[in-house]
Amino acid sequence: DDSGIGEASANGRDVANFRRLVRSSDVLLESFAPSSAFQALVDYSRLSSGNPRLVHCSITAYGRDGPLKDLPADDDLAMARVGILATQPSFRPGPVHVIHPLPSVGAGILAAQGIAAALYAREKTGVGRKVDTSLMAGALLFAPKFSTGEKPAQRSKRPMQRATVGGGAFYSAFECEDGHWLQLGCVHNRFVELAVAVLGIKDAMADPRFGDGRSVPTEEARKELFGIVADAIKTRPYEEWASLFEEADVPYALVRTTQEAMDDPQVRLNDMVIQADDPALGAVTYMGLPVKLTGTPGRVHGPRPVPGQHTDHVLSALSEAEPQSSSVERPGAEPLPQPLDGVKVLETANVIAGPTAGKLLSVLGAEVIKMEPPDGDISRPSTPAYFYLLNSNKRSISINARTEEGREVAKRIAAQADILVANMRPGATDRIGIGAEALGELNPTIIEAHVTAFGWTGPYSHRPGLDPLAQALIGLQRAQGGPENPPVFLGGIAPNDYVAGAMGALDLRFDAADPLESPGDLSDTCR
Repeated sequence: DDSGIGEASANGRDVANFRRLVRSSDVLLESFAPSSAFQALVDYSRLSSGNPRLVHCSITAYGRDGPLKDLPADDDLAMARVGILATQPSFRPGPVHVIHPLPSVGAGILAAQGIAAALYAREKTGVGRKVDTSLMAGALLFAPKFSTGEKPAQRSKRPMQRATVGGGAFYSAFECEDGHWLQLGCVHNRFVELAVAVLGIKDAMADPRFGDGRSVPTEEARKELFGIVADAIKTRPYEEWASLFEEADVPYALVRTTQEAMDDPQVRLNDMVIQADDPALGAVTYMGLPVKLTGTPGRVHGPRPVPGQHTDHVLSALSEAEPQSSSVERPGAEPLPQPLDGVKVLETANVIAGPTAGKLLSVLGAEVIKMEPPDGDISRPSTPAYFYLLNSNKRSISINARTEEGREVAKRIAAQADILVANMRPGATDRIGIGAEALGELNPTIIEAHVTAFGWTGPYSHRPGLDPLAQALIGLQRAQGGPENPPVFLGGIAPNDYVAGAMGALDLRFDAADPLESPGDLSDTCR
């Protein structure tokens, strides 16, 4: 009965072909609005009765229920509603437009993650699942909310910080003598000390008014310190600073345009740029695959298709699939276990990217053990709101992996884990006893999910990396600033950290016979 589909629906023959496709498919992905007439066509209960193994994923604007459910699916409106546009630095008081389509990117990654988890669970349970996400959920991936119940402080009436101020004197973009812009990323005190030595401002930093350089007691002192750093960087061209910072291991990056970034040697080495022959535009160049799987590398099969390009081929190859049977009852029976129930994750990560991967895996049912040094994750005192949100749903163990005893504990946990999540520099897990070689002996089926700054190999792979450095290198700061303006550092939302962490959580594997008996894989998720 197709009477509920409405006048906007396809004709009866198209509906029949669509249902044949669904019966032969593993996944249905749709983005119809909750009030769309096409909802009757993609109704999960109806489709799953003919294909119990179907994983059905729906992406809406604000969810399938509630007062906002039928509002337009627009990235800017979603960012406005969750507070992103009102909290970004700019050249004038906010709110400001954010050029990055965060809600769509976030929703797409969350949808892929939910689908991957549902497919993994299907190999154990025999049945598919319903997956729902939204643009609002995608936006909230970049704007985590946390409240203590206290009355919020009144919003300041003063203009937002200038875009170039960024996160502080050692975590901002500065103009060099030759007009190039350089982003610093000194996330902790050791990096600040290294930068101070290279910049030659030790005497100035001895003033107690500037604190440790990261947490400056007063706004007046913060502005003064920012000016000191800006004046110092203005004395040399970029290449000289790059050489000095590289030698001293100070986190830095050149602020580029996106076009410049596509010619970067690290981008090229990581195969992050792909050429294809577009049917309408001819030769095109665009960004490549962001997730690298050593055992099962992905690839781009071809350019985007024109509408209907493969209709005849798909329909001619489509078998008349009969409704599939399943021993597991559909809705109405006992609820299914969470999709990652029984999966054990060892997380050795800090701040945002790695903990994001661990948190999303835990939400899907995985048991996540967070391994911290004796003093804890460095974000515990510096960004408590982020820490509370991204590390809830986990268990914590504190060990000193610099000692033999600590490394033995790390090995024992890793030997029992299904997944290792790390966001350290390449080689760091070797130093704590759980590198690839050690894990090959301890636990050959473990998945290593490494969220690195610049990739596992290449000219930048050894560098310390942070979100604003990726913003600078890949062209986001230039795009946000706009033509003829200095670069804009998107503060607070850390788009690269959250995207890299969420893509790391996609590193799941399953085997039709036994999901936990397939070979392990090494994943390198590049920002």
